[in-house]
Amino acid sequence: MRDLMRDLMRRSGDRIFVTVDKSSALYRKVFDLFERPAVFNAYQTVVDGGKGRQIRRFLQSVQFESVIDIGCGTGNWAELVDVPYLGIDSSPSFIAGCTRRFAGDTTKRFVQADAADLEIVEQFDLAMLISVLHHLSDAEVDRLLSWLSGCAKQFFVLDLYPVNRNPLSRWLYRMDRGDFVRERDEQRQLLERGGHFSVVKEDDYYCPNGLYRHTLFLLRREARSPG
Repeated sequence: MRDLMRDLMRRSGDRIFVTVDKSSALYRKVFDLFERPAVFNAYQTVVDGGKGRQIRRFLQSVQFESVIDIGCGTGNWAELVDVPYLGIDSSPSFIAGCTRRFAGDTTKRFVQADAADLEIVEQFDLAMLISVLHHLSDAEVDRLLSWLSGCAKQFFVLDLYPVNRNPLSRWLYRMDRGDFVRERDEQRQLLERGGHFSVVKEDDYYCPNGLYRHTLFLLRREARSPG
């Protein structure tokens, strides 16, 4: 860890400037570890915990009877719902882990696919995009919103909200594999772009240790004009 910190950071006075080279072999080795579901879950619990509680709180009054979870990761959010659920993720190891984890639950299905290029004809009451938005470029989000508007009535989004008040938070954000961490207003504008969905509820919160901050949005599909 000392070598990692030295290679990825430099100091100037009392400020820390993050210089993460995401093309380096060291960076790739570190994040190869995060393709292991056990490692990923441990990190989420220790460093970025509290998501499940916040999701339940935010969605407690939202009615839905089916869910599509885009970027489902290790399947943690599948445990939050007891309705028919489809989880999609680009990671083979995550999907394999989800399939084993929910092998006895016939209401849960998992598919390996790239969400930005996917199209679904099945209909869902609620789509979820949890900690995925900052991995997608504006153009990828536009494509996602376009096909999602044809299969989901409501859209729940949770994502990173920049934290600049302490060096450790800045370092963790720069270390993230996503390159598109956006301010709250930028997220809202992007999600409403194209007129597919409109924000009907929003909030934000800090994880318990204060290192990460997240936005939460609930959007509803706009009515389409006949013809």
